[in-house]
Amino acid sequence: MRRIPLWALRPSRAITFRIAVGAAAALALAILVLRADDSPGIEVLRLDPPPGVDEIRVEVAGAVARPGVYTVEPGDRVAEAIALAGGLEPDADSAALNLAMRLRDEDRVVVPRLGERSPLLDINTATAEELDELPGIGPVYSAAIVEARELGGPYATTEDLVGREVIPEHVYDRIRGLIAAR
Repeated sequence: MRRIPLWALRPSRAITFRIAVGAAAALALAILVLRADDSPGIEVLRLDPPPGVDEIRVEVAGAVARPGVYTVEPGDRVAEAIALAGGLEPDADSAALNLAMRLRDEDRVVVPRLGERSPLLDINTATAEELDELPGIGPVYSAAIVEARELGGPYATTEDLVGREVIPEHVYDRIRGLIAAR
């Protein structure tokens, strides 16, 4: 009986390399699977209108062709309301608006003109006294807004007021059309 030398039983370098790469890929995949939480990833929150609401009325004012009250569909955004109002005037300052913000019944969209002071109060620069003048905001909430801004940095969006738990959502709903985060 003839004996086979041990070196002949060893796999070639190419096979060894392929096995190592496959093992590394399997290990990486296992780590990703084990480290993944139950989060489904990016979630899109679609807000359905309250029962019985099939239309929303908003006022569009300022630097638009035809200011007035317009009826929009639930889920429409500021850009759609401005389009219904005939679009922006040539001297409109659209950068002062969040054109992607969803509209709610009784919202008021004011488009400022270039160089005109925005009618929206900037929550990143407003004083506690200025914030106190907003509906539903008293000395406690205005102080909390300023304190959260000083401790956590400027607000990226107005929704950060709720996200950082500075004010409750029902208070935010009252002031969302009156404030901006620049």
